[in-house]
Amino acid sequence: MTSVADLRPRFFVDENTLPLGKALAAVRSDVVHPGHRRCPVRMGALDVEWLPYAGDAGLVLITRDIRIRHRPAEKRLFLLHGVKGIFLTKGGSMPRWDMLCMIVQHWNRIEPLAEVTGPWSYSLTRAGIRELKLPASRDGSR
Repeated sequence: MTSVADLRPRFFVDENTLPLGKALAAVRSDVVHPGHRRCPVRMGALDVEWLPYAGDAGLVLITRDIRIRHRPAEKRLFLLHGVKGIFLTKGGSMPRWDMLCMIVQHWNRIEPLAEVTGPWSYSLTRAGIRELKLPASRDGSR
């Protein structure tokens, strides 16, 4: 029997990695993605539309879009809403299967991060997971 707590999403996979999100959601009840039946984010939603949802809901974002950390509007929302981000920094040209294997290989380090208050960001590569600093603004602030 599945409890309500088991159905509470903890991870949000960005649409840019939708096949990965669908694969994870097929085997984990705590993973959602745009268009998922338990996710209010529609397919095609802009980053500035779903970043507040991911942060406010306390979800761990899994994405290949490292530029979120640099684009001013997205970075502001990332910080304001306390987004927790795992960036697949070497996943751009990686085949889907290899990307899924990488996530599963390091899941034991990813899953505990769901309990850590955001904002924070980590890089995930085949070699492992490491903390990323958010780049400073031109005025020197975060």
